[in-house]
Amino acid sequence: MSNASSKSTETAVPQSKPSGASQPAWGPVSAVVISLLVFVVGFFVAGFVMYALAAVAGKTTQQTNDWLSSVTGQFVFVVLAEALVVGTVMIFLRQRKTSLRAVGYHRGPRFRDVGFALLGFVVYFVALIAATAIAQHAFHINVDQKQELGFDNVFTTGEKCMAFISLVILPPLAEETLFRGFLFTGLRKRLTFVWATIIVSLAFASLHLLESSQGILWIAGIDTFVLSMVLCYLREKTGNLWAGILVHGLKNTLAFTFLYLVGGSS
Repeated sequence: MSNASSKSTETAVPQSKPSGASQPAWGPVSAVVISLLVFVVGFFVAGFVMYALAAVAGKTTQQTNDWLSSVTGQFVFVVLAEALVVGTVMIFLRQRKTSLRAVGYHRGPRFRDVGFALLGFVVYFVALIAATAIAQHAFHINVDQKQELGFDNVFTTGEKCMAFISLVILPPLAEETLFRGFLFTGLRKRLTFVWATIIVSLAFASLHLLESSQGILWIAGIDTFVLSMVLCYLREKTGNLWAGILVHGLKNTLAFTFLYLVGGSS
């Protein structure tokens, strides 16, 4: 009996959690509330700072609007917003006496992350084609709606560099840290992988539905939901954010290339 009991204890499966992760110092409720507030409030605060900077510089209302809609103004806005997102997460983690290691940065990037990223991107691309076809056939969504990224009239090399940093470099780092890092880790403290993935993906997709003046941008919601499902799996599988960051960056790179290098800017 004692031997059987000993073997049973040794082979017991521990509570599932992201590979390589320790028990987080926050739970699902804190993760959801703080993540949504950080993302939404961060962008509002960034906008307020932009207007304050324009006021200090003595710009008129028209000059302020022109600056905010310019490539330089949008670049400054994105840098401020993403810095506020990551900075707030870091402050919260420090208050809980932990660090970014807890959300998926407990090691540096490795070559195998590239392999996971390439495979993940293929899965994302195939799944997106299938999901878009189903949504278009079943719900007749408009797949031709234009996603408004805030970077119009990008022509010079300097403008393209600022747009590249704002669309390809910063969002993958900040959004993976917040959603697949902080939010997903907090949810996995109590929830299964499936439920944590669904909640993270719904939250991530919902924040991209209003990126068009033509109404709800369903195609962007479908795109980001499918992307998030793949990114959550990579977070779970590798225990880190690096593969997800690479997939996110590759996806944005292709969009940037088509919009600003191949197709040109309108």
